[in-house]
Amino acid sequence: MDTVNRRTALKISALLGAGAGALASGALIQAAAAAEPVPAVPAGTPSAAPATHYGPASATGNVGEVYQRARQALYPICRVCPQCDGVACAGEFPGIGGLGSGMSFQNNFTALQRVHLKLRPLSDNKSPDCSTVIFGQKISLPAMAAPLGGLAVNFPTLHDMSEAQYFDAIIGGCVDAGTMGSVGDIQSDPYEVTKARYDVVARYPGKVVAGIKPRPNENYIKIIRLAEAANALMITIDIDAAGRGWQDTSKETGVEPKTVAQLSELVRATKIPILVKGITTPEDALLAGEAGAAGICVSNHGGRVLDHTAGIADVLPAIAEKVKGKMVILADGCVHYGTDVLKYVALGADAVLVGRHLWRAAHGGGRDGVSLFMKTMRDEMTAAMVLTDVPNVAAISRNILA
Repeated sequence: MDTVNRRTALKISALLGAGAGALASGALIQAAAAAEPVPAVPAGTPSAAPATHYGPASATGNVGEVYQRARQALYPICRVCPQCDGVACAGEFPGIGGLGSGMSFQNNFTALQRVHLKLRPLSDNKSPDCSTVIFGQKISLPAMAAPLGGLAVNFPTLHDMSEAQYFDAIIGGCVDAGTMGSVGDIQSDPYEVTKARYDVVARYPGKVVAGIKPRPNENYIKIIRLAEAANALMITIDIDAAGRGWQDTSKETGVEPKTVAQLSELVRATKIPILVKGITTPEDALLAGEAGAAGICVSNHGGRVLDHTAGIADVLPAIAEKVKGKMVILADGCVHYGTDVLKYVALGADAVLVGRHLWRAAHGGGRDGVSLFMKTMRDEMTAAMVLTDVPNVAAISRNILA
């Protein structure tokens, strides 16, 4: 009997829970195989060539080539699946997967898939404008790069490009596409390594989102000074990263949760807008506002900090109801297509952050691959705005959701 591939087995395990792993090697796999019978192949028929296309089946031409090269560079860290749903990589940590069972990552994907758009083609909306303005900077679409750091920690076997080359590809590619790049952080790196990242940022003044881990305030402010010197557009503090490395109490390499008073101290320490990343409840959104934060990012860290959290598309509307218009709202979580951007904006975000997909694009095509991904997403969003009858980003609302 033909065996079921690993992805099918993982999907079965995700559905049935922890006990499915033992069953999947026996009767469960046989039952799944029986449910999808394979037609008999006549004797003498040549064997089919193995599948060589990675990423979405719709990705062809230059976009498709980026996915293929990404697979070559990233496997087995990333399989470059047809859809990045967190199933095949569940629990692979270090790596790109979700923490533990991987359900937080998967919940982000499934929650976004449950959001449906209304098809409204009867209009004269021929040339919608998907540009927007964030902190005074016009960007070509409401999507920017998510800060992704800890490359050596999360991907210790990945050596196809240096960290400086990676961040230059991310930032330069996003700038080429008319939007904002980003730089990430890992608190365990020496100061000199962190400073080298901001040498890259300085080449793109006013075009970078600077992500900083929730270090003790004295150390955090040192990194703020690097961001200021490099003229970063905004700073994010991914407060949800406080659960990783909390055992390290060092002022130089530790991280910690923050009180409202501690956040307020950081906000007052700089004129650069600070956004609190890792918000998933209206209560925490209001506390961020109380601390004086310029904005928030509704995020569960890509499902990589706490298992079994809700999908971001499920929690965003209630948060937006409380703070929309009072602060900038960013959101992230499985942003892949232009329709994903449209959905998150309709649910209440001002813009989104893109993480794993830009990481793949950088490794599959460098700066050009990142630019191509963002431009493709912009074109997809523009086409979706035509068919949902919204002329510009300001006109996007929950009214376009089915």
